[in-house]
Amino acid sequence: MNTADERLIAVWFKAMENVLFCLPPAVRLEVLHRLTASEIERCENDHVQLISPVDFDRASLQNWHAVKEAASLIVQVLVRSITNNHSPNDAAKVLFREHPRGTGSGWLPDYLDGLPGITVDLKRCETISASNGASKLARATLEQVGEPHE
Repeated sequence: MNTADERLIAVWFKAMENVLFCLPPAVRLEVLHRLTASEIERCENDHVQLISPVDFDRASLQNWHAVKEAASLIVQVLVRSITNNHSPNDAAKVLFREHPRGTGSGWLPDYLDGLPGITVDLKRCETISASNGASKLARATLEQVGEPHE
């Protein structure tokens, strides 16, 4: 494994360590085992599968709200970690960065804007985002795949 691979792995390892902190200690290892098995299966079956309504896992549907609440807990813990360990301006730079590998627009303010109880100054968020400079995560990813970066 080369240095770029090691660096990218170290970055994602630390990020995932923060996520694991959200899980109850009694189930962490089993969750990791299941995630590993699921990822191995996904990689082995790397093709699109059409799923009929009959194939849906009823238990997954019954747990849908609990799964969303668990995801919300992860978001809250990660945001708290960022805001506790950075100045407000630096935390905003981290949180308002565009993430090209994310889903949708890849920009957090888009998903917060319009929620009840939250007023998002999209222009100010855009200014903060534009002031970010090159992403260290993007650089680590590009180094890993051998592409030049800014």
